[in-house]
Amino acid sequence: GGTHMNTILEMREKRAKAWEDTKAFLDEKRGKDGLLSAEDTVVYDKMEADVVALGKEVERLEHQAVIDR
Repeated sequence: GGTHMNTILEMREKRAKAWEDTKAFLDEKRGKDGLLSAEDTVVYDKMEADVVALGKEVERLEHQAVIDR
């Protein structure tokens, strides 16, 4: 159905935005030596994990859409 497609596009956009935010955070927080503080590393890892999770969810939805056809 068409609902899958909308969800997939929404999830893809969400993932893309999350990834942009993650990269922006990295650029902003990185010190002169190119390293993050311990606290910022924890936040970055969490953000990155969210991006990965969204990516896996997109893959699952795409797979479902294929099977539904």
